[in-house]
Amino acid sequence: MQIGKYLIQEHLGNGAFGDVFLANDIALGTIKAIKIIGVKNPNEFMDKLEEAQILHKCKHKHIVKVNEAGIYEVSGEQKVIIDMEYLLKGSFERAIKDYSISIQDSIYYTINCLLALEHAHTQGILHRDIKPANILLCDYGAKLSDFGLATVLGEREFGSPQGYTTHLAPEVFTTHETTEQTDIYAMGITLFRACNYMIDNWMLEIQNVPNANDKLMKGKLLDAIGYQDFIPPKVKKIIKKACSANPNTRYKSAFEMGQALERLRPQINWYIINQNSWQGECRQTGNFFTAILIDKASNFQVEIKQNNRRISSDCKVFSSFIEAEKYLNSYVADTMFV
Repeated sequence: MQIGKYLIQEHLGNGAFGDVFLANDIALGTIKAIKIIGVKNPNEFMDKLEEAQILHKCKHKHIVKVNEAGIYEVSGEQKVIIDMEYLLKGSFERAIKDYSISIQDSIYYTINCLLALEHAHTQGILHRDIKPANILLCDYGAKLSDFGLATVLGEREFGSPQGYTTHLAPEVFTTHETTEQTDIYAMGITLFRACNYMIDNWMLEIQNVPNANDKLMKGKLLDAIGYQDFIPPKVKKIIKKACSANPNTRYKSAFEMGQALERLRPQINWYIINQNSWQGECRQTGNFFTAILIDKASNFQVEIKQNNRRISSDCKVFSSFIEAEKYLNSYVADTMFV
């Protein structure tokens, strides 16, 4: 299918109010990501171009670049097309789902996005739809994308409870307004999901929480779901502050939250292989580590190795799988940061 100068190659996903496609820009001979937005009323064309205008206004290293926007005819109908850079590495959501990133990686990507969010906020722009699917990965980190629900403060009604419902701050359900604090809350939820590797199982986790909607609206959902034992206490503390039910006790700005994450001192960068196995590297020393739970006939052993040599003092034997798993996860959590 060809639309003007764009030769459509693949459907990439659904954005706010439109579908995103991989397209070949025939005029320039390059690959783009384009969002196609349907418009029922011709008078709405400028409203639908607002996302492109917002992206143009808040240009930043960690915000997806918009190249141009225009109105094209598609199958006899007028459509708005937003032409954006295509990032080959895909979404944060996909990386979490594939277990291809570590918690330290997730923190690094979150810091990138907090820099972008701080920039957007200083431009008077709220994102209002922060979630793993709306963060894209590139060669030097991550970029915020999909500003389809963004709002420019002072130019129209101040916010609304649109966006991904499970990422909405509790005050949105009562005030029906979004602020810089609600964007910070959504970033905290995003980091929570990344560190817990909750993508396909996210909605299932919520469904398993008694009175989930009530807890969501009161800001108690994360405590009800719980944190995996392999998440370091320092990281939990940052997430809890970002997702405080009271906006006044959250981080005052995206910059402040980013600074809190920057102060973490990485030690072993652990990657989860499966429920019973981790691999890690200490970037400061270059040493490699493995942490594995082994199911023996009569017991459960946790083997810790550095450069393929057992660290005898850290290896333990347990009579139950639950105890062994708890030790394995706690070891990972305790050695991830200094």
